[in-house]
Amino acid sequence: MDSPRLRHLVLLPLLLAAPAVFAASDLDGRAERARIARERAAIESRYAAEQADCRARFVVTACSNEAKARRREALNQLKHQELVLDEQDRRRRAAARLDAIEARQREMAARPPVPVQPAPVIREAASVPADKPLALPSAAQRAAREREEAARAERRVDAAERQRQQAADDRARIAEREAERRAKGKAVAPLPPRPSIPAN
Repeated sequence: MDSPRLRHLVLLPLLLAAPAVFAASDLDGRAERARIARERAAIESRYAAEQADCRARFVVTACSNEAKARRREALNQLKHQELVLDEQDRRRRAAARLDAIEARQREMAARPPVPVQPAPVIREAASVPADKPLALPSAAQRAAREREEAARAERRVDAAERQRQQAADDRARIAEREAERRAKGKAVAPLPPRPSIPAN
């Protein structure tokens, strides 16, 4: 088969399909995509036939390269048609989305405005009913609380004093042991100085 003649046979369906790309906006997108898929299958089958024909010839590489180039060109045109369809679909979806947004805005504008509700008052004690005022502690309750706090403070002072006394007793006992060891002639390393405990 003559290669210019073969080229015309390959390009003829593509040239006939070119007006269909421009009319794709009127056609159903799925039908157009099905047409492109059929054309792609036809291109692939023609390519396979050309490859088989090339293998029967003496100069296989040149024939095969020409067939590949024709196939690539035809597939690129189909890819371009698909891109046009994709762009049309995207624009159609964007227009539909804008229409939906505008319809929603018109609907929102047609509704009467919702009155603003004041924020609820949060009370300190959730267990106290709203109609009852919070009860302040009585003088007797305040006095009892003060006595209780004074007793706690006194217990803390007593505990601190006991700790100081215990520390002093420990130091005296250690000093006494060191004196006994010195009296026996044993060398005793001095203890590190103890941190002072502040007096409250």
